[in-house]
Amino acid sequence: MTNFRSNIFASLFIALNLFLGVQQTVLAAAETSPGIRTAGTTTGTVISTLEASGYTYVEASVGDQTIWLAGPTTKLAKGDSITVNTSTPMQNFKSKTLKRDFPVIYFVTSFSANTDKNMTDPSPAATLPAGHQPINVSHANTAKKITLEKPVKRVAGGRTIAEIIASKKELSGKTIKVRGQVSKYTANVMKKNWLHIIDANNGSDLTVITDGQAEVGQIALIEGTLVLDKDFGYGYFYELLIEDAKVTIEK
Repeated sequence: MTNFRSNIFASLFIALNLFLGVQQTVLAAAETSPGIRTAGTTTGTVISTLEASGYTYVEASVGDQTIWLAGPTTKLAKGDSITVNTSTPMQNFKSKTLKRDFPVIYFVTSFSANTDKNMTDPSPAATLPAGHQPINVSHANTAKKITLEKPVKRVAGGRTIAEIIASKKELSGKTIKVRGQVSKYTANVMKKNWLHIIDANNGSDLTVITDGQAEVGQIALIEGTLVLDKDFGYGYFYELLIEDAKVTIEK
């Protein structure tokens, strides 16, 4: 009986560790699996195309490699040059419409010669087919490395980024004020401007959606609504961000 219990315990222990390791394994797959390209801007030449269920499937030549891509319906011809963001690879994808399997395919927001905005913040131009999740999702919420000479002073009646994160459930849906240094700025994504702010060298940043403008390095006073668990589709998910923000540049 003792040996039986020991074996059961050992089996459960192994299963638990395997379960906890699944997420890390999946996130690392894009970097470790053979044939998976490093996330980033990829330029290639169209070899062939297939149309199905509102998607254009593109077979493309990239250097000495041939890859498959899927994105919004787009008129493309053999020999066309395309530039895409290969941040969302999927392994062993089965297209029921095309009745074929793809060992690796990349879902993209557009086939374009200019994908700068797709490299940073989300665009809902394309979504993954229902029931499928990408191997590697870029949430675009990592701030550019900026070293503050000193922490940014808290705005009167407002909160620090750390306080907002700690009290996010309490503050959800409320208008909040926060001051920070702009660490990243992307204009005109989904007809809005996106920026990230930091207020201390602790690795925490805050995503802000606004009609206002800013430049990296400026000190900005932000006032807007805190929103939790915002899902823009295509794998872009934010645990918290500030929407409809008023931005006042102070420096």
